[in-house]
Amino acid sequence: MIIATAGHVDHGKTSLVRALTGVDTDRLDEEKRRGLTIDIGFAYADLGGPVPTGFVDVPGHERFVRNMLAGINAIDLALLVIAADDGPMPQTREHLAILDVLGATSLCIVLTKIDRASPQQRDLSRAAISSLLAPTRFADAPVFEVDTPAGIGLQTLRMHLAERSDKWVAREATGGFRMAIDRAFTVPGAGLVVTGAVLSGVANTGDQLIVSPLGRAARVRQIHAQGLPAEHARAGQRCAINLAGPDLDRSLIGRGHWLVTPFAHAPTQRIDVTVNALADIDKPIRTGIHVQIHAGAAHVSAQLHLMQQRELTAGASAFGQLVLEQALPLLWGDRLVIRDPAARATLGGAIVIDPQAPARGRSSALRQTRLEQLRLQDPEQALCALLEASPLGIELDAFERNRNLTAIAAVQLRAASQVHLAVPSGSADREDIGRPAPGIGLSPAHWTQWQAILIDVLSQSHLDHPEHIGLKPSELARSSGQTYLARFETERDAGVRRVDAIAQAALRAVMAKGQIVRDGIHVRRPEHRPVLLPEHQALLERVQAALAQAGLRAPIVGELATALGMERATLLNFLREMATLGHLLPVAPNRFYLPGTLDELAAIAQKLAGTSTDGSFDAAAYRDASGIGRNLTIEVLEFLDRAGVTRFAGNRRMMRT
Repeated sequence: MIIATAGHVDHGKTSLVRALTGVDTDRLDEEKRRGLTIDIGFAYADLGGPVPTGFVDVPGHERFVRNMLAGINAIDLALLVIAADDGPMPQTREHLAILDVLGATSLCIVLTKIDRASPQQRDLSRAAISSLLAPTRFADAPVFEVDTPAGIGLQTLRMHLAERSDKWVAREATGGFRMAIDRAFTVPGAGLVVTGAVLSGVANTGDQLIVSPLGRAARVRQIHAQGLPAEHARAGQRCAINLAGPDLDRSLIGRGHWLVTPFAHAPTQRIDVTVNALADIDKPIRTGIHVQIHAGAAHVSAQLHLMQQRELTAGASAFGQLVLEQALPLLWGDRLVIRDPAARATLGGAIVIDPQAPARGRSSALRQTRLEQLRLQDPEQALCALLEASPLGIELDAFERNRNLTAIAAVQLRAASQVHLAVPSGSADREDIGRPAPGIGLSPAHWTQWQAILIDVLSQSHLDHPEHIGLKPSELARSSGQTYLARFETERDAGVRRVDAIAQAALRAVMAKGQIVRDGIHVRRPEHRPVLLPEHQALLERVQAALAQAGLRAPIVGELATALGMERATLLNFLREMATLGHLLPVAPNRFYLPGTLDELAAIAQKLAGTSTDGSFDAAAYRDASGIGRNLTIEVLEFLDRAGVTRFAGNRRMMRT
């Protein structure tokens, strides 16, 4: 269990922790000299629970709220310390508001310095406390009266904390490992050590992690959890982790950085959030203002843009976008504190909805709908809602990262939502190869609709142009994508490339089922047979017979015209027309092939690529394997490049996927 103090300066927080733990958390010389807590301090005590209880003491002076915020991550209980002779003071109220913003669930009030207050003063302070807590979820928080130097009331408080510790249940360590670093230092003989609160997941000795947003790789050498040596660091613990790695520079690593699993390392500077204004702010929060954002132990400057209004009044909530001056590895559900750096006042809080927010269209109605779907608490409900409303699909790995899902959880989510991975990408290049393949996911309904539209568009093309063999795959994909976008209201910022990628994936699916077949470089419906004028059909059959006899060495147009007893110009016009209709392939301006010959030409390239060590081949190898001569080899290979069969790079060619 982790307990943190909170409250106004000089109300006795540090003395209380020292009395409960025997540890003076004021470790800095300046703190001891001034008698003032400046930075967060740490202590552990055995209260009878299964593991030692961690205490975090925070500064109460308004100048050090930034340090206070760095120490209250992942706490289980807050001790709001209030002096009986003063009652609630400005930092009492601000610290209480910060605890509320950060989602603290448990609170105890410790009324200190009761020896300095008369019974009437104590009654007034308790009444003020009750009034302060009444509108919050802490209205029923217990109050303990103590005189710390004399030890009065400490035993009752200690017994209460021991009971809480005994009943404490460790929070579920779901998600990838994330720890907010609040200290970094070097230990002789061990090297770099970072400390902080673990927000999610589990890290084990030997694990490979990332110091984010720096992107530095680190291996876990040793772990101390709750002040004791351990093999694991898990959510809800304060840990010290000894790191090793060639790029770990102590001068670059410190408070505000994060230690995360590689999959969770995705620094961002533009995030969409729900903004919640405090109920007692003096003036509305206006869109476009510059604020200070506190996340984990980090603080950065940012600009806040409200999405559908000009200002946010006290106690109100709205969607907003934060543009950070420095990138942070934020994820869905992270809680942020928003402060006014000029007034040194807390304005409210924010909850991250989309950590990879778009720069354009943030105020559109469609974006508002998308944010409503994204902020759904249950990942399956959120993903299903997004898939249903997204004809252009969802980037699955981005959704899974933003939700901080482990590989197992991601696989289970995909199965439960029946998502179809339409366009996988880059899985072989990922560090975390145990995760499901990234790519664009579609709902079953949209995946079926994409395939149906491909068939409809191709069938309509056959009706409109019965003389054509069919369409090129790229033409069909482009036309189908345009048809799909016209039929369904969807985001247009996904781009033509994404539309084509999904259409191409759907085309592969219907071809695998035999609903569309390939004919040379074109595709057609299986039952379609092109209809030509009788005289054109007769001439085409003569041309096809001559080309079939020639095999891979198709004659040039002049030679073919002589063989057929025709004028070259007349035959060339006919060949070009047949190529336009898909009956012939224009390998070169003066040379045409049968569509079926493309398979033989491609098969040679495939064999050469398959037998080479790097999957590539050159023109000389193709010439020798095909036996068609140097000049014709160049024409054929350039045609295969244009047809999307091969790719030319560095005087060699590789097969396209």
